[in-house]
Amino acid sequence: MTLTIKEIAKLAGVSKSTVSRVINDSEHVSDRARKKVKEVIQETGYVPNSLAKNLKRNKTDTIGVVLPKINTSTFSSAVEGISNIMYQKGYNLLLTNTKLNIKDEITYLKLLKEKRVRGIIFFATEITEEHIEVLKKIEIPVIIVGQDSSELLDYPCLIQDDFNAAASIVDYLVNAGHKKIAYIGVKESDVAVGKLRKKAYLKVLAENKLEIKKSYLYQGDFSIQSGYRGMKNILEKAEETPTAVFAVTDRLALGAIKFLKDKGFQVPADISVVGIGNSDISPWVVPEITTINYDHLKTGERAAEILLDCLDGGIHKTKEVMDYQIIERNSVRKI
Repeated sequence: MTLTIKEIAKLAGVSKSTVSRVINDSEHVSDRARKKVKEVIQETGYVPNSLAKNLKRNKTDTIGVVLPKINTSTFSSAVEGISNIMYQKGYNLLLTNTKLNIKDEITYLKLLKEKRVRGIIFFATEITEEHIEVLKKIEIPVIIVGQDSSELLDYPCLIQDDFNAAASIVDYLVNAGHKKIAYIGVKESDVAVGKLRKKAYLKVLAENKLEIKKSYLYQGDFSIQSGYRGMKNILEKAEETPTAVFAVTDRLALGAIKFLKDKGFQVPADISVVGIGNSDISPWVVPEITTINYDHLKTGERAAEILLDCLDGGIHKTKEVMDYQIIERNSVRKI
């Protein structure tokens, strides 16, 4: 006879929601209730219906994918690359969308383990102590994409060459004659996008003996609106108007261009703008955005290949760095 949550709740003398919270390891349960529910589960051998089939097999044909945003060209291309490889091998994908929320990342990592997926491809925005604690307990193959976790975890990681890519695009501006270059970035807890790209910007300016002005620096979030606010903030605070702006993503570059147009500036005649990412919209705005291209489709495919190798018993504990290219368009003028 297969028991239901309702029957388990009745035996334990608690509500159905309490049983559900215990099963999902929620914090919002008293110690007394948790103990009683676990005793009943152990005595009855109860297995949640959604997991019963997979527990009998002790594995699934599903790969979990943890995404920070599901509605961008970057991650849609990466998922396409993953599916190109995984579907050929008979695996299904279970996608989760954290919406750049770290707590949701932790929740979904735990959930995917409970769902007994064969492996996880985790597109990380940052690696916190809580991430490390959870990942060390997962006990299934995981590949981390987007953040260098090689010194923190014994999982393989696949990263973009963020430092050198950012240095290349800022060098591009310098070589075009720009000496007053502003920066629109994101929080530095995101090591790849926030920290490394800013570090590259500062390094190139220092190497070329260009002044690093505090008023030229803005740190926000990943939204187009943040690029708009960043450009507004820089122009309001700067004593001298910059001739160029380095935005750490194309979305931020798009926001900066929108503000400049709203205020009557010509891009690139008055101010040049560059980004990183080569998003779908970058060739379609006016002006088309000069940017760095990462091959996200190839990144997804490579992440899938590494994970498959791990599932076959291969050992990957190092990091792998993807290549990049500068895409020259018409958002930069030489001066």
